[in-house]
Amino acid sequence: MSNDLLNTPEGKEPDIEDKEKDTVMPETPSVDEVVETAMVENTESADNTVAVENTETADNTVAADTTETVDNAAAADNSETADNTPTVDHAETTDNTAEVDHAEAAKVVEEAPVRKKRRWPFVLAALVVLLGAVYGGGYYYYSSHFPHAIKANGKSLGELTVEEAEKVFTDDIDAHSIVLKEKEREETISASAVHTVIDVGSQVQDLFDSLDPRLWFTNMFGDKNNTLTLNVSYDKDAMNALVDSLECFKKENIVAPVSTYIQAGETEFEIVPEVLGNTVIKKRLTAAIDESLASCKTSIDLVEEDIYKLPKYYAKDEVVIKARDKANKFTHGTIVHDFTYATETIDYNTTKNWISISKDFKVELLSSLVGDYVESLGNKYNTMGSARPFTTANGNKINVHDGDYGWRIDFQKEKKKLIKELKSGEDVNRKPIYSYKAAIQTKETDIGDSYVEVNLAAQELWLFVDGDCIMNTSVVTGKPPHVTYSGVYGITYKKRDDYLEGYNADGTPYRSHVEYWMPFNGNQGLHDASWRDSFGGNIYKTNGSHGCVNCPTWAAATLFEYVDENFPVIIY
Repeated sequence: MSNDLLNTPEGKEPDIEDKEKDTVMPETPSVDEVVETAMVENTESADNTVAVENTETADNTVAADTTETVDNAAAADNSETADNTPTVDHAETTDNTAEVDHAEAAKVVEEAPVRKKRRWPFVLAALVVLLGAVYGGGYYYYSSHFPHAIKANGKSLGELTVEEAEKVFTDDIDAHSIVLKEKEREETISASAVHTVIDVGSQVQDLFDSLDPRLWFTNMFGDKNNTLTLNVSYDKDAMNALVDSLECFKKENIVAPVSTYIQAGETEFEIVPEVLGNTVIKKRLTAAIDESLASCKTSIDLVEEDIYKLPKYYAKDEVVIKARDKANKFTHGTIVHDFTYATETIDYNTTKNWISISKDFKVELLSSLVGDYVESLGNKYNTMGSARPFTTANGNKINVHDGDYGWRIDFQKEKKKLIKELKSGEDVNRKPIYSYKAAIQTKETDIGDSYVEVNLAAQELWLFVDGDCIMNTSVVTGKPPHVTYSGVYGITYKKRDDYLEGYNADGTPYRSHVEYWMPFNGNQGLHDASWRDSFGGNIYKTNGSHGCVNCPTWAAATLFEYVDENFPVIIY
């Protein structure tokens, strides 16, 4: 007999309910709860059939559990009888039942998704059937109608038959009227006013035939515009009259275009902006109207279509900017000519008038005007050949003129140098280029206080140095017709031990040796005449020189000592 029976009070079997109270058992879910859980997890895909099947499975499970429980109880009773044990542990029976319930519930959960997946082929098949029906319907409809997205010349042809689409272009003539967008206004060309006739020909049909109805779905969205060139006719005379009556062709409304140009400003050359104007080119406008009617355009922007007459050059053009910069460079520099007692300045105010800018913006420095300026300097400052007031050795005041002595600007060389300096744009301060120079340069005289004076009538010569008379001597000058010319000259050079050659009045040659030779006017000069015994008086009239001033040897030696190149020689 078991120990439990021995320890029971009063020799009685322990009460089963009391034993269950003493033993803590885990709470086992019922079969219905397991089934309900499985059904909730599969709610989205499970249908009534699955629910019924789960319910049947649960019922079977309950029946099996009940049978198994009864069997287990019978076995327990038999065991108790054999072992003399009065009862079986109820906890073990409950545990076995719970394990079976959990296994069956898990099986239900695993089977449910499998059944859910089996429905997709049916859904897919239904979808294919539906799409096929839609495609077939679209193919049938668009075999006779334009697809929704098709346009022609900006007009929608979607859902129209060919006949209906043709009427879009031919029925409403006024729909083909054209708005002219001008700079100052908008004007309208009425299609009906010029008796416009639109003939679509076969173009609409050709467009429809080019569309494959099998691909109708590709033309349902977007904006698929096509260009048709319609056959348009209208009354030419009516069109010309209508165009001529437009406001843009009225004289009072027309502003002619003017190209940009360059002008001399206050301190430099400046670009004057172009004037665009509003002159319409009638030939271009008429062509644009004709094209717009053929393509169903309802507006023409005259600026965008380049229908206005435009300037040839603009302020932003590179050729214009370069021309302005070049003109400013030529006039940028300041050039100062130094005449010792005075200066002459060339700046922008002078040189701006020497610049020429052609219509195609070629810049030229006008050399003729530069030459005129150089010539004006010569007229003002050249002294060669001009009359000069002179006080003679005897105190007489006379005017001497002629001769090649004095200041004279070299016209060609000065002009060439000045042009080069102007083009450089640099500042310059210098003396002019002279072809002849005098001893001094003052406002009053260019002779100064050092000179040789010859009185032809008195046959006398004086040498003055710094205002002092260094020497005075009698001389012999030229015998007519080889006269000694009066005027003011400068010593060309001086030379010792030379020979003078030429021809006498009778044509015979001569060759004379001199110790001191100082030419001043070509072959006329100062020199010694050792072959002469006397000087002065009237000798020159009968036995004069060939034009030179013959001096005693000692006098020639003194002259040679003091004079130098360009030393003044005054003969009167």
